[in-house]
Amino acid sequence: MSDINNSDKTESSEQFNAVLMSFIHDIKNSLLMSLSSLETLYNSLDSVKPELKENISLIQYELQRINNSLVQLLSLYKMETHLFSIQADQYNIYDFLEDIIINNTLINEKNDFSINMECDDTIEWFFDKDLIATIINSTINNSTRYAHSQIKLSAKIIDEYLHICIEDDGEGFPKKMFVHPDTLETAINMKSGSTGLGLYFAEKIANIHHNGDKIGSTMIDNQSQLGGGRFKLLLP
Repeated sequence: MSDINNSDKTESSEQFNAVLMSFIHDIKNSLLMSLSSLETLYNSLDSVKPELKENISLIQYELQRINNSLVQLLSLYKMETHLFSIQADQYNIYDFLEDIIINNTLINEKNDFSINMECDDTIEWFFDKDLIATIINSTINNSTRYAHSQIKLSAKIIDEYLHICIEDDGEGFPKKMFVHPDTLETAINMKSGSTGLGLYFAEKIANIHHNGDKIGSTMIDNQSQLGGGRFKLLLP
C-alpha cells in the first residue's frame, strides 16, 4: 500500500509540475503580447495625449520586470528537475550587446537614460544567447530603477574569460547584497524586500558555462566608472 501511495504522489507531483510550467509559459506569452501592445499605444500618444506616455512607460517597465522574473524562475525550475539543457553557440559580442541596447532603447529613452557601450567588434564567444541576454536585460532593467541617468555596458577578454560589465551612476549596491549568490539562505532574503532572484539566477547560469576546468561566475561591487554599482559576468 505504501509503494502504491508513493507512486500516486509522484505521478500527482509530476502532473502538477507540468501544469505549473504550462501556466508560466501562458503568462509569459500574455506579458509579451501586452508589452507589444503597450509599445504601439506609446508610439501613438505623441499626437493624442503625450502626458500619458510616462504612465505607459511605468507599466512597460513593471511588465518587463515580471517577464524577466518568470524566465528566471522557469529556468531555475528546469535546472532543479533536470529538464534543462544549455544551447551554446558562437556569437559576435559587439552585435549581441548592440541588439540588447536596441531592445532597451525605448524604455530608457522614456526615462531619460543613456546606455553607452564599449566593446571590440572582433570578439567572438561561445555561450547560450537567450540565457545570457536574460541576465543582461534583467540587470539593465534593475539599473534603470536605481541609476540617475547613465548605464554603461562593456565587454572585454581578460585571462581567457569574457568579462561583460554593466555599470551605473546610482548610489551603488547596499552592503547586504555582498553575499555569495550561490547560497539561497543569503541570496534570497524575503525580510529585506528583495528576493535576490536575479543574482541567484545569474550565478547559476554563469556556473553552467564551462570550458575545460574553467567555470563561469558573477561579481558585484561599487567600482563603477560612473560612480555607482557594477555587475560583472565572467564566461570562460
